[in-house]
Amino acid sequence: MKYGKLAVFTQPGEPINIIEEEVLPPECDEILVRVLIAGICGSDVHRLKGDVPGKSMGVSFGHEAVGTIERLGEEINADSLGVPLNQGDTVYWMPLTPCGDCVDCGLSNPLRCKNVNWPPPIGKPNGACFRQYATLSSKCVYIRVPPDVAPEDVITFGCGMPTALRGIKQLGEFPANIDVVVQGSGPVGLACTLILSLAGARSIIVIGDPAHRLEAATLLGATHVISLTNTTPETRSELVNDLTEGRGADIVVEAAGTAVAFPEGLDLLGMDGKYLILGLYSGSAKVLINPVRINNYNLRIIGSLGLDIDSYKKTVDIASDHGRRLQFSNLITHRFTLHQLEEALNLVGRGIPIKAVVVPN
Repeated sequence: MKYGKLAVFTQPGEPINIIEEEVLPPECDEILVRVLIAGICGSDVHRLKGDVPGKSMGVSFGHEAVGTIERLGEEINADSLGVPLNQGDTVYWMPLTPCGDCVDCGLSNPLRCKNVNWPPPIGKPNGACFRQYATLSSKCVYIRVPPDVAPEDVITFGCGMPTALRGIKQLGEFPANIDVVVQGSGPVGLACTLILSLAGARSIIVIGDPAHRLEAATLLGATHVISLTNTTPETRSELVNDLTEGRGADIVVEAAGTAVAFPEGLDLLGMDGKYLILGLYSGSAKVLINPVRINNYNLRIIGSLGLDIDSYKKTVDIASDHGRRLQFSNLITHRFTLHQLEEALNLVGRGIPIKAVVVPN
């Protein structure tokens, strides 16, 4: 009989508990995975603060992970895209289990599926990754990671890379000679910086902090960086105006996760600009905006919340193509054990790590 440790969240303000549960063999349509490395997402911090509605019971959580297949259910022989799987293979997965049949699932927005089992209650096998062993349902997205790709290179951006890929796809086709502003230098903002750099953007201006995150942005393709704490909205607007020769940005990406970024982002856009919102998914903050500017500048505001298999596959491809060259693993600045999870979440909430991960085994 095998046992594994897992983290349990009950409610905001309560400590995270580490307990043991029996590791059950997978059902015929499941995969048992030994978690190698789990990323900490900003949404995990929001969960602890109570910004994300949740169940008032003990739940498992953590949704960014890479692990090794311990055992395949008898009906499982391939990943979500049909790539053959074997015991011992490495997979990258998203643990949510949407129904797959409702309107939201059909629109590639399973986060709004009313039947999605997230966060899953303790006491039953599930795919949450703040644990030593995870059980992946066939309804999860799981992608095989080639043996020559380091798990760290895949998890460096966590769910930030598929989030960025899906969001940027929503912008549609755009020419290479564009000027872009990225608000935020966390994993989502850094992922956007890399994607837009690979797409050939003329200038990529990243607004954020602290200094080591801005250094990472430069390594990933930012042409200019602006410290948030050393400037004001007015000076940032002047800098963006100067760097774009008075045009303003063609695209602004909100990856800051704070509502006060929204009106500033609108003001940084030039004529026919597009504003992509990626980080404002929780809480109830209100801000004042000028709708006349949206009309008179022909601005478009684009939200993006959802999951698609293709973005998870591209995340693995980007790790394979660029991870070693750009030393993705160096962006993992903090590593923690499962018992240190609460400490890790507190540090992430303060914006200190570039990327923090938990190594549960």
